[in-house]
Amino acid sequence: MLPFYGRRLSRKTKRFNSFDLENYEFFFNEINFSDTKKKLVKSCQNVNLEIGFGKGENLIFQSQIKKKDIFLAIDPFISGGLNLKKKIEIFKISNIFFSNVTFSQFFEIVGDVNFKKIFILFPDPWPKKKHKKRRLINEEFVKNLDKITIKHSEILIASDDEDYSNQISKSFSKQNFFKLLLKTSDKQTFQDYKIYPTKYFRKAKRENKRINLFIYQK
Repeated sequence: MLPFYGRRLSRKTKRFNSFDLENYEFFFNEINFSDTKKKLVKSCQNVNLEIGFGKGENLIFQSQIKKKDIFLAIDPFISGGLNLKKKIEIFKISNIFFSNVTFSQFFEIVGDVNFKKIFILFPDPWPKKKHKKRRLINEEFVKNLDKITIKHSEILIASDDEDYSNQISKSFSKQNFFKLLLKTSDKQTFQDYKIYPTKYFRKAKRENKRINLFIYQK
């Protein structure tokens, strides 16, 4: 299991605020995921996943343009969950379910839920050599993605770190689970594929950094 590195609760986030999530109808954890799963089965709709939703910008955008789809989202940082909760309430969204579990924890509880589309936008590159083992996407991760996807499922990944992009490419190419539909650094492609220009996209664009977009299909 890949351990989680980092601070779940930021210094700016008041600890008691984290309890606001526990009984929230669109929040799930390792204990109550079975209840969320029942809702997914009952909906009979496409189910999508975002891993590391950050501020929830792309997630909110996707939920609005695909209102008939269901979106699950995970991000271990509690502050992100609190921000997402506010946005869900402001926009009156009912097709997002989210959690602060890590991917390893999520994979243990997800069971037989399969995802039509998975977004992984700007995962932490852990640029220092001694920290590369902390990166989310590796060969084992790709194997786990295979277990939660179905035929024609798509994986959309973006990174502005060249070394990490090379690792992503190698991790997928060493497996036979997914074929590469597209690899591009054309920023226009984000708009073409209706991927929201998140905080990290905008930052990379300001700094004139190359942004690699990978689209894999099962």
